[in-house]
Amino acid sequence: MPLFLLLYAMTAHGAHGPSSCAAKIHSFKDSAPLATLTKQQQKKVLQALSDDIAEIAEVDIASTEKSKAAYRQYVAQRLQFQPVRPASSKEQLLLISYHSNTVCGQHENCPVWIVSLDASKARSLVPWQKELGTSAGGGWGFVSRPDGAAPYSELILLTHLSSAQTGLACYRETKKQYLRVPCSPECSRWLQYADEW
Repeated sequence: MPLFLLLYAMTAHGAHGPSSCAAKIHSFKDSAPLATLTKQQQKKVLQALSDDIAEIAEVDIASTEKSKAAYRQYVAQRLQFQPVRPASSKEQLLLISYHSNTVCGQHENCPVWIVSLDASKARSLVPWQKELGTSAGGGWGFVSRPDGAAPYSELILLTHLSSAQTGLACYRETKKQYLRVPCSPECSRWLQYADEW
């Protein structure tokens, strides 16, 4: 079976890791459009990502033919989200991706944000980084793993590197922020090498 078909089969329904790695792979292809959130929730998310959208406009070829307002609308129409297990009933934790062929590239490594959404506001939980803004980087999928007794899951962003290797960016919540950390060894090898799926 060609690797592409194997990868598609595994990610279409979520591939499960070995017993030492309690993880399931989620593809951003299965994301819901931002427009499926309420208008108020959409507004909060767009406000939280406002500086990031301005930053992306500097490198996104799609921004060259549009006004700032038109480009913001263009981005909003291409934002998608996947809910991650909420930390509480009052808060949603969302992974939001900007799915655009002008930014993602042929392997669909699209920009991804980890966003907290509650009744009063939305905020991106990754601290600002030069050239990345508050995004967690680019990826085609993710893994959410329970992090012991912590209220927030460990998140692993998956990036296509080659036909047989996946790049990992691991994040853990610390004091209401998601910080990049070394990946857990029990999952790293399984997630990095597609031939083990």
